[in-house]
Amino acid sequence: MKKQSNNTFSPLSKEQLSTLTTVTSETLAKPRTFSAAELWDIQRRSRTMVSRRSYAF
Repeated sequence: MKKQSNNTFSPLSKEQLSTLTTVTSETLAKPRTFSAAELWDIQRRSRTMVSRRSYAF
């Protein structure tokens, strides 16, 4: 196992760290509402993916 790591990042100043950690509030332009057919299709696709996972082994 490797005991030394190559640190390729330069040290950050306090100002840079504070700008990286500030929280920005993002808003969606329009909330999406799904129809019953779209929800059914999403569930059907997820069931298919779950059943296909068992064939991988």
